[in-house]
Amino acid sequence: MRIFMALPLLLLGAAPAFSQPIVATAPAGEIEVVKVSYADLNLDTDAGWARLDSRLRAAARSVCDVRPEFESTVREIATGHCFRSALSRGREAGKEIVAAQRTGAPLTLASAIMISRR
Repeated sequence: MRIFMALPLLLLGAAPAFSQPIVATAPAGEIEVVKVSYADLNLDTDAGWARLDSRLRAAARSVCDVRPEFESTVREIATGHCFRSALSRGREAGKEIVAAQRTGAPLTLASAIMISRR
């Protein structure tokens, strides 16, 4: 009888050794905010800006549910407007961060730009 009581505890203790990471994603159209990190980028270089822009584009596509397949004209217009607006806000935030860094203005501890549907 004791073995049956101890078995669940043994299995529970061994679970982390056998577990795989779980990646959770929201269904298409349900993502409202994406955090875009720039902590690893040098925004004083063109390469850093290009990488940030790539991340911002991916985030805007995600929050606006832009899909590569054929879409109705109404949906295409709506997602296109959302994408352009979200990307524009992200780029503006990036410019403000660089300007603040160059002037020595105090920045918050955040090292990410939040992209949302808004």
